[in-house]
Amino acid sequence: MAKKPKAIYEPGELERTRKRLGDLDPEEARAIAEKLGGEIGIEKLPEPPKPERGGHGRNETVNVSIKGKSGPGVPKHRVEVIEKEEPNPLKVKRTSRIDKGDDPDQPLKTSYRERIKMDKLAAQVEFEIKTPLQVLVSRFSLFSEPPDMVNPDFVSRRMNEYYGRFESLVIATRSLLPRQNIRRTEHFKKLHPEAFAIIDTIRFWNIELINTELSRLQARPRSVKVSDFSDIIKAIYRPILLLEGLDTENDIKEAYKRLYTLLAEEDPVEAKEKHQGSIRAALIAYSIIQKSIRFLLYPLLMKLVSDTYYSYESFFSSRRKRILAFLNITEKDKLQPVPPRINAAKEKTTASETEKPEEAAEHKAEAHTKEQEPISKGVIKGLETLERLFPGLPWQRLSTYPDLYPYFSKLFDLKKEYELVAPTDPIQQVVILMHILEELFYGLRYVSFSAIHVTDQEAEPVDTIINRIIGNWPRYIEQVFEKEYLHRLNEYCQILESSTESRTAAYPKRILLDLNWIKRLFFLPYFKFESFSAPTIHKLDIPPFYSEVHTLKRFLTTIAASIDKAQKAGGAEQNASCDGIDNPWDQYLFQVPTPLSTRIDALLGGKNSKQRTNAALVYFTLAVTTVLDYIINNEYSWAYTNDAGILFRSVNGEGVTPLYGTQTDIDPDALFRESLKSRSV
Repeated sequence: MAKKPKAIYEPGELERTRKRLGDLDPEEARAIAEKLGGEIGIEKLPEPPKPERGGHGRNETVNVSIKGKSGPGVPKHRVEVIEKEEPNPLKVKRTSRIDKGDDPDQPLKTSYRERIKMDKLAAQVEFEIKTPLQVLVSRFSLFSEPPDMVNPDFVSRRMNEYYGRFESLVIATRSLLPRQNIRRTEHFKKLHPEAFAIIDTIRFWNIELINTELSRLQARPRSVKVSDFSDIIKAIYRPILLLEGLDTENDIKEAYKRLYTLLAEEDPVEAKEKHQGSIRAALIAYSIIQKSIRFLLYPLLMKLVSDTYYSYESFFSSRRKRILAFLNITEKDKLQPVPPRINAAKEKTTASETEKPEEAAEHKAEAHTKEQEPISKGVIKGLETLERLFPGLPWQRLSTYPDLYPYFSKLFDLKKEYELVAPTDPIQQVVILMHILEELFYGLRYVSFSAIHVTDQEAEPVDTIINRIIGNWPRYIEQVFEKEYLHRLNEYCQILESSTESRTAAYPKRILLDLNWIKRLFFLPYFKFESFSAPTIHKLDIPPFYSEVHTLKRFLTTIAASIDKAQKAGGAEQNASCDGIDNPWDQYLFQVPTPLSTRIDALLGGKNSKQRTNAALVYFTLAVTTVLDYIINNEYSWAYTNDAGILFRSVNGEGVTPLYGTQTDIDPDALFRESLKSRSV
């Protein structure tokens, strides 16, 4: 008779083990048992329930060692141990740390320290949201919270500048896709739904509410509080956050390109003459809003939704939930990127399949070159005009950064500090073109400009805007460039001249940062540098230079096109009228002859020539403006592809030791006379 296995397993233990192992067939179970071995046993019979005792304890013998006693006879004590289920570390719920400051349901409780930080930030010269006096009042209000007032100048002046950008963007977009044009809207939505969503968001930007609220606040600018800006900030930032995940080049520009394709199908002539300018204006305004205004208004938004100070880089992520709740949007509301064009992709694939590998590589190189430097016919024509006016300079090779200072230093009587600007810095080309246009403005101010009709009911006051630009032009040269930029550059070079090691000190770094900020804020909007701290420049109440240049180019382009049309209709002989200019056929007037006016006289046939008209002066001005606009307002121009990063003229161009003085024995007048003789031969 076989020996019965011992009952060594607790009741139900084998069944629980089987469930943990899963389904096993008998053969597999036997094979596992043979490999593992072990003792064979059966389950114990269940014990009858014991009578309940007080509590849920059990008797267990434990050894207790009593201090001071030894020997083999260690006393044993019976103690009752309460059974408690040991916590399973795998089942412990981990609670993530929740930032209550980013919980929209929690009320804002700003501490004194955080309030002072935010107020000091808002009072910086870059923002001007608060005045120094308001910060001082806030600092002395240690035990009570003072009224959160806003700088009256910010209310009356700064916000008007910002609103102008939004208005320019929205009005230009609405002219492309009017809200009442249901047929065009539905057609565009059906063809390109993602692009339509972008354009639709921009055209419904609530500038009407911004304008209404701003007018209400500007009626009492000295009593405006931060909370009074709540509706304005909501209207401004809601579309910005909806569009923030999109790429400017691949999504925003592409959306406008697809809309332009639709408009060109409807009316090619109108699309080219009217809508191209609107698209350019919209894209420039959008870029300024996303790159500048979004940053310049963030202290105001932070005071409305946060009780903690954050830098610009971390604010929108650290207070994401509060911001979205404040704007009444969610992450799901954000717009989707524009998908690539299917037809264009197919055509590209078909073409690449049919051409040889060598041809494909060549075409790829050509396409890459065009993308880096898309120079239009207007820019090329402008460079040719500059070559006629100032021969002896490689105008067609401005991308190689020829040194322009020796040629123009005596011609325009430039100040001594101009020689410090590095030839490889695009700001040298910008400022030389500024001086050329200033010379042209001496005659352009006597041209009688009139309004340009945008639609049958709407007209743009060209005369007012151009006169404003001409009036502010000396301020850009004298106040912004010479006083703010050149003064700092000269000081920076003097510090380096005394000791090259001093460039690592805090003060020279501060000067260098200010120089970069001036370039970015006024002259080169796509210029990039590392720091985001505020500049220490003086307060200026004029628009950025780059935006005024683009406005001037847009108006002059329209006027020049109108003059071309009038010349075909008879010109001066028929006294044909032009849109935007009242006296195109009158002789231009320079009350005091300038080096540039004498050159224009010579190119047009002398002082008695009938070609010396306001129309011709408009053409010359447009040519120079087109080149300047391309350099500063086209992010693919050579101004943004130069990685030298050297701001001052230096020995061997190494950017280490400043170099004072350069070759100035060039005679530009002699070069012009020789060029004029060669043309007449």
